[in-house]
Amino acid sequence: MEPAAAPTSPITSLLEELHEKYAKVTDGAVADYIPPLATALPEWFGICLVTADGNVYEVGDTRREFTIQSISKPLTYALAIEAIGESEVRKHVDVEPSGEAFNSITLQPGTGIPLNPMVNAGAIATTSLIKPLGFEEPIDRILHEYAGFAGRELKVDEDVFDSENETGNRNRAIAYLLKNSDVIEDDVEDVVETYFRQCSTLVDCRDLAVIAATLASTGVNPITSERVVREDTVRDVLSVMASCGMYNSAGDWLYNVGLPAKSGVAGGIIAVLPGVLGIAVYSPPLDAHGNSVRGVEVCRELSRELRLHVMSPTRRPPPAIRASHSCVETRSKRMRTAAEQQVLTEKGNAVKVFELQGEISFAAGELITNAVLEETEAIRYVILDFRTVRSIDPVEVPIISNLIDTVEMLGETMVFTDVDRHPEFLDSLDLYRTELGLGMPRIFPDLDQGLEWCEHQLLADHGMDGQEKEMSLAQHNATLGMSPEEIAELHGHLEHVTFEAGSGIFEGLGEVANEMLLITKGKISVVGRMEDGSVHRFATLAPGMILGEIAMISNRPPLGSFRVDTDVAAYSLGREDLSALQESNPQLTCKLLENLIKAFAVRLTQLSREISR
Repeated sequence: MEPAAAPTSPITSLLEELHEKYAKVTDGAVADYIPPLATALPEWFGICLVTADGNVYEVGDTRREFTIQSISKPLTYALAIEAIGESEVRKHVDVEPSGEAFNSITLQPGTGIPLNPMVNAGAIATTSLIKPLGFEEPIDRILHEYAGFAGRELKVDEDVFDSENETGNRNRAIAYLLKNSDVIEDDVEDVVETYFRQCSTLVDCRDLAVIAATLASTGVNPITSERVVREDTVRDVLSVMASCGMYNSAGDWLYNVGLPAKSGVAGGIIAVLPGVLGIAVYSPPLDAHGNSVRGVEVCRELSRELRLHVMSPTRRPPPAIRASHSCVETRSKRMRTAAEQQVLTEKGNAVKVFELQGEISFAAGELITNAVLEETEAIRYVILDFRTVRSIDPVEVPIISNLIDTVEMLGETMVFTDVDRHPEFLDSLDLYRTELGLGMPRIFPDLDQGLEWCEHQLLADHGMDGQEKEMSLAQHNATLGMSPEEIAELHGHLEHVTFEAGSGIFEGLGEVANEMLLITKGKISVVGRMEDGSVHRFATLAPGMILGEIAMISNRPPLGSFRVDTDVAAYSLGREDLSALQESNPQLTCKLLENLIKAFAVRLTQLSREISR
């Protein structure tokens, strides 16, 4: 009997239904005023939805590359605001809806500046504001910014660029008009070439959905977790997208779909529901307004089916607290001795983690305060984890500050984790508390390190000092069940070794590991480098634990790298010593291997818990 297929997500099922339904639509025509665009096949069609938490749902041609075209406009507008400030940008381009086609030459009466940055005139003006600043050309800086939004490196389609450069005389005329109005200061040909190149950037439907989700997530890319632009920049960009992003059909779009959006003549559309998700659709046939026919219909139906309209009274923000758990259910990656584990199991409810999420506003702050104070009777250490928080309203500063004071008055300790991604909030809270003569809570870069600190404090509260002194071999987990004589015999095959904090372990071993370490003092972390270049801690080994036993016994190199966190003492057992022990005392060797298996089982349990988070 074959195993049952994994259930399909309801979101994926909805996208598949929409794809099947609108793939039959044959209305519209592929853009041909840029010759390479005319080679796109009308049947190409992809839909992708990315949530602000980083979940990706996609169907159809979502990985087929095409040029970004006018969807580049809000991104370059964001870069300009970040580079020179919103007030300075407004001197070169307004934010009024035009009600005209994307290539209109109309300028604002009186000021002579473009009506908004979503039409070609405004986009050319915005592009002219981007200076290289450390990059060879302005386009290099623009592509770097786009890569932050998309979560991967992007490049220009040179064939499309050459074609736009050859046929883009109307855009040149617009640029010269802007030059005549003193909107553009640089050489017109240089500005227009940069504009053509940014429009010729290659993306796929998934890239556009990630870009939209980055805007939905207050400027933090939900896939890479990197902040791309400031929250106030996102607000300005989404405001213009809502009123101007769909050109002379912007009013109809906002009425029927109700999402800030932007389209491109290659067939792409992005739509953003702030705080929730980003949508992208790719389908080359366009309507009379230059918008993808299928894209408009898919977004309209998604908005209706999922109640995405920004004005919908039925929309509710997600709860401010994503999850709460104690140290009994969730531990740090610091491996613990059996005695320490027992204490954490029996007393771990004294450490309580509250995982926050979404946009923390006034109402959310009150809910967080009430949730924390409801459980204070049993809590000693309160952790507020900000990992999945997208934004924090400044009004939260006095509310969170009051919560810190209340927790401390109750004899408890407040801990913040992963709050560094919100520097404005952190700086404001620090200033607010400094003016009141108050200190800040303990702050750790991630939940794992915050949990480890709280565990250490809890163990110290119950008389366990964290094994500051070196344990004897007889106290080690590797010698459980051994007689004094057997321990003495084992000791004869061991070498006592030490490592200074920051030094290397198991370096230059070649193909296989030739020794294991029985740790008797200090901490060693097992770490690995992730795809984004960050270092991730998988576990931290403490006295009583073994390092390298699986690699040595299986004749393989150690998995991962090892970081000596503190000065370490250990007993080294080499491959030849283990073989000699096996020959001289097989029964003792069996006891040792049995203890190694038990220790590995504990580490495996730790790893399983880490994977399931």
